[in-house]
Amino acid sequence: MKIEKEKYTPQLHFKPAFGWLNDPNGLMFANDQWHLFYQYYPMDNIWGPMHWGHAVSDNLVDWTHCPIALAPDESGNMFSGSGIIDKENVSGLFEQPSDNNLVVFYTASLPRGEDTEDLQSQCLAYSTDGGIHWTKYANNPVIANPGLDCYRDPKVIWIEESKHWFLLITHGQSIGFYKSTNLTSWEFAFEFGEKEGLHTKGPWECPDMFPLTAADGTRKWVLVVGIGDGCAAPGSGTQYFVGEFDGEKFVNDNAPETILYLDNGRDYYATQSWFNAPDNKRIGISWMSNWRYARDTETKTYRSIMSLPKEYSLVKNIAGQYIVAQKFAEQINDAFAPASAINKNHFACIEIVKPVYKLSGELSLVEGEQVDITLFNEQRAQISITAKGGALAVSSYRNYFGSNEVMQQEFPHDYQFKQPCTTEQVAFELLIDNGTVELLLADGQFSMTQLYFPENLTGSLSLSGQGWSRVTLATLSDEIK
Repeated sequence: MKIEKEKYTPQLHFKPAFGWLNDPNGLMFANDQWHLFYQYYPMDNIWGPMHWGHAVSDNLVDWTHCPIALAPDESGNMFSGSGIIDKENVSGLFEQPSDNNLVVFYTASLPRGEDTEDLQSQCLAYSTDGGIHWTKYANNPVIANPGLDCYRDPKVIWIEESKHWFLLITHGQSIGFYKSTNLTSWEFAFEFGEKEGLHTKGPWECPDMFPLTAADGTRKWVLVVGIGDGCAAPGSGTQYFVGEFDGEKFVNDNAPETILYLDNGRDYYATQSWFNAPDNKRIGISWMSNWRYARDTETKTYRSIMSLPKEYSLVKNIAGQYIVAQKFAEQINDAFAPASAINKNHFACIEIVKPVYKLSGELSLVEGEQVDITLFNEQRAQISITAKGGALAVSSYRNYFGSNEVMQQEFPHDYQFKQPCTTEQVAFELLIDNGTVELLLADGQFSMTQLYFPENLTGSLSLSGQGWSRVTLATLSDEIK
């Protein structure tokens, strides 16, 4: 039976072949392939007993679906985790050192009744055939639950300074750090976050941590955590901390009350980065949805997609603060044909004949000046950018045209973020893929990732205001199907 392509099926964003998808898991680059695992329920398009789906790619654009990597067992459902390569065979799970010694860490979440939280413990599995088949460790769990209701999402990283592996786990409203030399025996090291950053009713989830080096040679560690609800962009979001890590303890550079968002959109959650990415690049990807409406979005054969992969860098903002900037992974940019300049006389009505395209260029905004971007033939601008008081005020508006009651209540929005900026010249990139919209401003210091479900995916695009300095339009290369 042929399955008809759904209206909002993306071409560049990863999606499951069918069923439900959420958090990216186990990301690693091995044997010249990008491995993407993800929270997966193959039996329905809403969240259910979690499996680990698996796909591989040579270029972060074209993905091949692999067999399910992990399925529920007597220890519970297969919740989120991470992946590494045990090149030196410190675990003793393999015959010899090899670049093909793949290991994933996951949370086994055992249901214990309606009124009792799942029993969550940390486990590992390994593969000797490039990730096609996985063997669960005979002595799981490698870390038993110490008595916490929320104890999940293990992220394993290598710390060269201390010659230890570290494993980060959510402890609820904080992150626990554990260390090991052999990947199978772990000891608690320290905890971070109880009085730092944003705290809401839900737990911190899906931690990640990695080093970045700025152009001036400064090296910092970035700790990323997901916030399930209560973020400034309504609902789920991703915050991060920049600080020092000496192999024993993470120290936040900023005041405890400082809140840094990795993205200012509503559909950027559970961020994870790839282990062993080429050229020491830090490439990350996020679940492109929001728990307020994730179970009700407008697709039927599958539900949820991933954001586009982005490369992270460390930059200093105008306040002298080190922050994370983003740009689309070069493989994404390579998927587009050469861009063409748009004549300003045509800005009021740019005809869009393909639902996947990218706008790039530069704004020239003086104090009080505003530009508007109206997509999908709609009557009101979805994005407005105003120069105001040494900052860019970025407004995001979204409507909903369907009949789902949850979506009617939760999906529309009208909110604003401010991005510090003192220069009149502002670079921008805007990538649209069958309704998904990802915006980067000010050399990636501002990121906004949003889902849209418009009535018209093609038609007219309009750019209004006097602050447009240069705009180019690119569509997908003919090689991308």
